[in-house]
Order: sequence, then C-alpha cells, then structure tokens
Amino acid sequence: MKSLLLSCKNFNSKIKKLATRPASVIPEPIKQKIYQTDKAIVALVTVEDTDDIYETVPKLAKEIKIFSNDTQIKTIVLFPFGHLSNNLASSEDTIIFFNLLEKELSDYETIRVHFGSHKSLLLDIHGHKGNVRFREF
Repeated sequence: MKSLLLSCKNFNSKIKKLATRPASVIPEPIKQKIYQTDKAIVALVTVEDTDDIYETVPKLAKEIKIFSNDTQIKTIVLFPFGHLSNNLASSEDTIIFFNLLEKELSDYETIRVHFGSHKSLLLDIHGHKGNVRFREF
C-alpha cells in the first residue's frame, strides 16, 4: 500500500466516466458524482496485490490520525488512486480496504471517493511544513 497524505485548503473531484483499465477493474456502484470540501486531509491511496489489507488498514489509519492531530484537521478524504504502483490489488480487495479504512476513521468526518472511475481532481494544498506525507506499508 502506498499513500500520499495531503493537507488541503480545498478539495474537489467529479466522476467523468467509469474506468475500463486495467481490464480487470470492476467499478463500485456510483453513489454520488461530485465530492468537495474545504480544510481536509486527502489520502491518495494505492492498494497493492501483495498487501495484507487487514494488517495495512490500521497502520494507514494510525498515520492519518497522527496527521489529523498535527494539523488539527478533522475531515478526511479517502481517494482511491491507482497511480502509485504497477502492482494493483483486485477491485474486490481495494473496495474492502477502503470500507475497512472508512470504519477505522469513523470518529472523523470522512468522505470516501468512488473507486473505479476517471475523475477530475482539484487540490489546493496548504503551504506549511509537513503538508505532504508519503507512506508505504
């Protein structure tokens, strides 16, 4: 699992169309098409084929909570982002991962962005020290 954690002033994403690559991708049902918030931690997350999701979810949740505490930001955006690796987990495992991560962060205002679609992405990142963190487990 690889993740970029970003401290953002503003976040916006819109679903443009469902993904067709890789060929094995199975998009989850669309519940909403537009996601937006201000003052949030955005977690761009790539779940990899070799990940033990039940071991990795608590580790990432802990890092997000530390970042939240450091920045005093209580809104978390969970954004599936398959662009950090060429060794992607299955659609099923990725969806399970994000569902578990969302539950681990239930004490926060959490926005879970759709898995399996092409999306526009607008990030307005704060300019403070430690505003971007890379994590790999």
